[in-house]
Amino acid sequence: MPLTPRTNVGAVPWTDLLTKIRQKECVPFIGAGASFPTLPRGADLAEQLLQEDEAESRKPYPLADRGDLAKVCQYLAVTHGDSSWPKRKIADRLSSGKTPDFDDPGEPHRALANLRLPIYMTTNYDDFLFQALTRVGVKPRQEFARWTRALLEDESSSFDDSWRPSPEEPVVFHLHGHTGVYRSMVASEDDYLDFLVNMSKEIARTPRDPSERTMLPLPIRKAVRNYRLLFVGYGLADVNFRVILRSLVGSLEQSARQLHLSIQYSGSSPEELENYLEEYFRWTLQLNVFWGSARDFTQEMARRWTTQ
Repeated sequence: MPLTPRTNVGAVPWTDLLTKIRQKECVPFIGAGASFPTLPRGADLAEQLLQEDEAESRKPYPLADRGDLAKVCQYLAVTHGDSSWPKRKIADRLSSGKTPDFDDPGEPHRALANLRLPIYMTTNYDDFLFQALTRVGVKPRQEFARWTRALLEDESSSFDDSWRPSPEEPVVFHLHGHTGVYRSMVASEDDYLDFLVNMSKEIARTPRDPSERTMLPLPIRKAVRNYRLLFVGYGLADVNFRVILRSLVGSLEQSARQLHLSIQYSGSSPEELENYLEEYFRWTLQLNVFWGSARDFTQEMARRWTTQ
C-alpha cells in the first residue's frame, strides 16, 4: 500500500525551505530511504549477509535480532576475526547492484541534484548522489569523514588544498563512509560507538589552524552550524538519524536548533505513535516532520520549486 504523506503536525514550512535552497544555505542529509527500493534496507541487507554466512559456515546466528545491521556486522567481524570483513561484503553487494533511473525527475537523488547546492551530506554507502549530480552537469567531489586516526593520517582529501565546495563543484560528503573506500564505512556497533565518541570530541573543539586536517573539514562544520538541515529518507528510529542528532545537531545551541527541518519516511507505526514522535522531536529539536517516502517528499518539493 502506498504511503500517504501527512503534515498535520509540524508541517513543512515550504516557503522558508525553498528560500534557503535558492540562497544556497541548505544542506540535505540523504538516508537509506532515498535509495529504496533500488537497494535493500538495512534489515534486508543484514538478513542477506547472515544467510550467506550461515550457508558457508553452517553456524546459525546466535542472537535474536537478525534485522539489526550493526549487530550483524559486529557478529561477522568477531567470528571472522576481521573488522573489515562485513564492510567488504556490503561494498561488493552494493557496488554490483542496480542503480536508479537518474533521468526520472522524481527520483530522489536526481531531484536533490537539480537544486545545485554546494554541500550534500549522506549516511549512505552508495554513490547514487554523486552519479545524479554528474548527470545534471556539475562536477561533484566525493569525500568522507576521517573518523579513525588511520583514515585521518592515511587518506588524502580534496579539502587539503583549501578547496571549497560550490554549486558548480559540489561535495557529496559521506559521514559513514562509502564503498569506494570500504574501511571508511561505519558498519558495526563498535564502529558506531567510535564514530560517536570521536565526533563528539571534534565538535567540542575548534581547530586553531585552518589547514589542520580534521574529521569534519571546516567548510562542512560551518555549513552544519549555519545552514538549514534537510533530512531526506530517514525514519525516526533509524540508527543513522539518531547518531547524527546526538553528534552533530545535539552540539548546536538551542537557538540554532530551531532552524533545522527533518523529513522522514513513514513506516508501519500506528498514527498515534507517529503523532507522539512528531510532537517529541518538534518539542526537543524544533524538527518538522513530513510523513511519506523520500520520493513523496522530493516530488512535492520539485512541484513547489517550479511553481514558486
